[in-house]
Amino acid sequence: MSFIEINDSFGFSFESLTIFILMIFIVWIIFLIYSLKIYGIKKTFRYFFPIIVIGIIAEILAMANSGYYYPGYFIYISALSVSVPVIIAIGWSVNLFLFLHIGKDVATRIYKKRNFKQLFFISVFAGLFGVSFDLLEDPLAHYSNWWVWNQSIQRMYIFEVPLVNYLGWFGIIGGMTLLTLLIDRSSYSENRKLLINITTPFICFIFVGPYFLLI
Repeated sequence: MSFIEINDSFGFSFESLTIFILMIFIVWIIFLIYSLKIYGIKKTFRYFFPIIVIGIIAEILAMANSGYYYPGYFIYISALSVSVPVIIAIGWSVNLFLFLHIGKDVATRIYKKRNFKQLFFISVFAGLFGVSFDLLEDPLAHYSNWWVWNQSIQRMYIFEVPLVNYLGWFGIIGGMTLLTLLIDRSSYSENRKLLINITTPFICFIFVGPYFLLI
């Protein structure tokens, strides 16, 4: 099994999965251009790269534990005998960028002091907005076969989606929001911030990686 796999049977017909893929890609391009214009290359890289890596690792670990699978996508990243669609990894960066900024906008209206407490509130709001979105997306995705959950595993489900999945969303979005903003507000140089962000995904999974084996 190669690291990159191409689904030769994928067809670009306007079925729901194709529309879903195109929507993620278009929104990602819009956010990427916006971030480059507002923040520049280095900060944009810091906002997008770590969460894409974390998304890939989390998906691989959870899928390797037979939580779910992704049928019918075009390009996959393969490891541990499972395959994660590249567009899903890109989607995680869309989620973080969107909910980090929404969380920041809401939390800073409520609590205006620029301290750790404010960062904590931003992260909680980002995580909650992420879960609220996933309460809509995941049941729709499961129903539409964009990804399929293994219903034979005994666990608590909400709308046919495991509860631990929503907890994972809160942890990834909220946790990465906090880490990203902590690095943003540090006194380090931009180059050092970039280096820290690059290593962040691997440091995180030393501590929280085992959680995704439970999904």
